[in-house]
Order: sequence, then C-alpha cells, then structure tokens
Amino acid sequence: MAILAGIDLLAKFYAGSDKINEVGPRFRKFIGKYFSPLSPNDQETVYQLRNSLLHSFGLYSETAKGRKYQFALGQDLGNFISSPGTDVYVIDIRELHRRFESAVIQYQSELENDPTLEKYFSTLFAKYGAIRIG
Repeated sequence: MAILAGIDLLAKFYAGSDKINEVGPRFRKFIGKYFSPLSPNDQETVYQLRNSLLHSFGLYSETAKGRKYQFALGQDLGNFISSPGTDVYVIDIRELHRRFESAVIQYQSELENDPTLEKYFSTLFAKYGAIRIG
C-alpha cells in the first residue's frame, strides 16, 4: 500500500496536478515512464492493484465498465505481472518495490535537470511534501 501511495504522490509531483479526476491517467503516465518496460495493459493492472488496496483494502477491483481484477501477490516470481487465468493477476511485490525505488532515482535525476518538473514539484510540495506530527 505504501509503494502504491508513493507512486500516487510522485505522479502528482510529476504532473504538477492533484486534480481528482486525473488520478488514473496521472498514475498510469508516471509508471509508463518510470516502470518501463511496462505495456499499457500492465499499467492498468498496476493501477487496479492500487485501487484494490487503497480503496477496498483487499485484492479485488472492478472498473466502471465491469472489468474485474483479482490479485495474488508473490515474490521472486520471474515476472512482474502474470495472468494465469481470466481476471486473475499475480504481482511480484519485490519487483514492484525494485521498480518503485528505481523510479524515485530516475525521477529525482530528471527533476534536478528539468525546470518544468522542478516548477511542478515545487507547486505541490507545499501541500504534500511533509507530514506534521504533534
């Protein structure tokens, strides 16, 4: 859940937007760029995994168009995402973690060298960049 929420946050910074109706496209665009190689279908699958965990706190998601996703999580599977049956997806959580860590490094490198990305980041950092405790 933390990794998927982290992707959400980085996608906001990357896009320079936190509009609610742009969550899916923003998330998929970020992982399409930084989790590559990742097909559009796999981008959608990771987005649905995000939805299943962050909204339902389980491993099931259904789109507005009725497409179903039932997830299983494993580790060291050899494939990031596999689909052993209709509507069933197996996600390698170690690979998810590895790709997230790599995305953070890549994004930071681009952020340091791209004034537009820096502007986007700065705009949203004031809202999302710190957690105040106490």
